Amino acid sequence: MNKYVWAGLVACLSVSQALAGEVTVGEAWARATAPGQDAAAVSMRITSQRDASIVAVSSPVANSAEIHSMVHEDGMMKMRALDVLPLKAGREVALGDGGNHLMLIGLKKPLAAGDSVELTVTVQFADKRKEKVEVKAEVRPLTATHDHMHMHHH
Repeated sequence: MNKYVWAGLVACLSVSQALAGEVTVGEAWARATAPGQDAAAVSMRITSQRDASIVAVSSPVANSAEIHSMVHEDGMMKMRALDVLPLKAGREVALGDGGNHLMLIGLKKPLAAGDSVELTVTVQFADKRKEKVEVKAEVRPLTATHDHMHMHHH
């Protein structure tokens, strides 16, 4: 079995495990970065079968990964990092839509169209049990928009 077939099987197993677990993540993507840009937003959709919270996100391509919310306060839009993002049982949460988004901060190299970004999303349930979901976000061209996914620009 060549390494590409093996890698494909491993990728399928990873996806199966994420789907077999209590949390699924889909439609993960990031826009390619411009020269000198050291941060990037990642969009994704997350569903948990039970009430839970995202308590951490990490990626080897950045120094840190943070979930941010956009709030309208005193006539201005303000961005704030969230320590946790609640997930209601069976309800999809879209990052990149409705003001919440994932930011990769301190990129170690530019994101290029056609690449993928590895992410680890850590979810904690009410019983304090944690589940890690390995995600690969497709990097799309710099001109890509959220519109085709019914998301808003931010």
